[in-house]
Amino acid sequence: MNKPNQEIEEMIQVEKLLMLNYKSMGINDDEVVILLLTYTLIKMGNNFINPADLALFCNFTETKIDVLYTKLIAKGLIKTEIHENGSVTTSIQPLIEKLCQIYVETLQKDLNLTKNTIEDRDQQNVFALFEQFFGRPLSPLEYDIINGWLEKKYTYQEIKLAVDICAQSPNHSIRYIDTILFEEHKKKEMGDSAYQEDLQETIELSKIDWLNK
Repeated sequence: MNKPNQEIEEMIQVEKLLMLNYKSMGINDDEVVILLLTYTLIKMGNNFINPADLALFCNFTETKIDVLYTKLIAKGLIKTEIHENGSVTTSIQPLIEKLCQIYVETLQKDLNLTKNTIEDRDQQNVFALFEQFFGRPLSPLEYDIINGWLEKKYTYQEIKLAVDICAQSPNHSIRYIDTILFEEHKKKEMGDSAYQEDLQETIELSKIDWLNK
């Protein structure tokens, strides 16, 4: 077994992951015993595993083990490889690949749960931030505007920055914060130099007397 596969096995803890997930994988109790024994013998340096080898370590007959092996091969969990030099090896790599997929899906699920928890917390923090900033409960209109920011995926840090900028001016309104947030987000997406050029063009256009042009 090559080094990358060994690293994968160590990372996903094959035995543990198999024991916790074999039922959902459609593996029965007898089959999981055969899989664990096969995996253990391969790790011990045995390249080819036959029913007689497994019968030494369990109470199953060789005939039953042969039937179980056939089912595991059909399920795509074990395979027998015949090499050019005529040697035969038993590979449990298909099982490891399936366990690796389960491992990745579990990590992704945990990551999504963590992300949702953070988003919920940040959403609560945003409303608390504005109630503290204004020193009063928020109006329905203010709630709608803030919810609009959250739907646009503005982060708590971006919104907090807009509030801090607003706090330095005499205009403490939700609309002014909305303008700041839009401009700061635009600056972040465009880059500072491109944003400054765009801003200068807007300023120059505003100086033109279009009615008398």
